Amino acid sequence: MAGRSLSTSRSASNAASTPSNRVPLPQAIAACLAFAAFSVSIAVGISANNPVETVLTRALLAMLFAFGGGFVVGLVCDWMVAQETRKIDRAMRAELAERDRTEVGLDGLTGVDVIEEGDESLASSGAESEDPTARLSLREKKAA
Repeated sequence: MAGRSLSTSRSASNAASTPSNRVPLPQAIAACLAFAAFSVSIAVGISANNPVETVLTRALLAMLFAFGGGFVVGLVCDWMVAQETRKIDRAMRAELAERDRTEVGLDGLTGVDVIEEGDESLASSGAESEDPTARLSLREKKAA
């Protein structure tokens, strides 16, 4: 029992924070742009027959600036996604609230049809008891 509550508290704490296997969007975009800038700088520097120190220095500077720029782009993308998610969530909530308001019938029930049946239809629909005296009294009522 104690182990179960411990695992429950762990899963609750993991649900509140970002899972460890996911990278936040700004960091992912920044890393991709930094890698691309570093790779292009290395390729261009080698193809221009520049000295190794110059190629690596320029590639590291390009990587540093590309990471900063990519992080800013990632923050903007993250903000835009959050705004659109909030807008969609608000629209869905409003649609559900409107649907709930329109589904309420005159009797205050939603989606329930009330069918009024008389005693005769109940008796013929299988509401008869297995008690033989009840069957006898039912037959007498039908005969009369």
